[in-house]
Amino acid sequence: MVIIDFKLDDALYKKAENFSNFRERCKKYLSEAGKNWDKFTIVKHDSIIGYLTEYAFSKALERKFPDIKVSSWEKQFDIPSIIEIVDNNIHTEKNHDLVVEYFYDKWDLKLERNDQIVYCDVKTALTKKEPRNNWNFLYPVVQANKLGKDLATLVYYIVGDLKDLRSFKQLILVGFTDYDKITNCKVIKAGEKTRFGTISQIDNYITELGRDYSLDFDKLFKN
Repeated sequence: MVIIDFKLDDALYKKAENFSNFRERCKKYLSEAGKNWDKFTIVKHDSIIGYLTEYAFSKALERKFPDIKVSSWEKQFDIPSIIEIVDNNIHTEKNHDLVVEYFYDKWDLKLERNDQIVYCDVKTALTKKEPRNNWNFLYPVVQANKLGKDLATLVYYIVGDLKDLRSFKQLILVGFTDYDKITNCKVIKAGEKTRFGTISQIDNYITELGRDYSLDFDKLFKN
């Protein structure tokens, strides 16, 4: 595990809040269209810390590997047009399809080097404690079996107060893993108790930090 060099400032946090609020408006729009199938954003802070982590991880990759081009899922879309559709409640089949395509992203980051492309899902977990190798991270079964992603990256967003995302301390990069490894892990079913006594909301693969994730970034690309 390594610390990602990242400083949280007011301007960036505001962007993360705006992103989170936009996602909530998209969910409302899709609900009205009968197309809200979101099963994963259970708490609002997921979008905020996800935005911040993707930003920090992207910058860290660009610093470490200047020959890698990093781009986000969002960069593919005309976001001002989607905002206009959602905020003005413009319901047409074409608009529904556009918002659905944007909202249900197939991957988070696209990494390009020479003629190779790797599609990455960035997972972020919130904690007050420094992660340990024997910790588990629960990866949604439905997401792990979706096509279009090559690997998953896990980052912990560490705070002093779980109720205050601005009490940020540091980002810890656990590493990355591929989906063959994830789908060979044990499954905890929805409704079952986790090792900490909480209830799993959906079916999840039980990944272990020290066993299932790697920091050997030279293996991100085959060549």
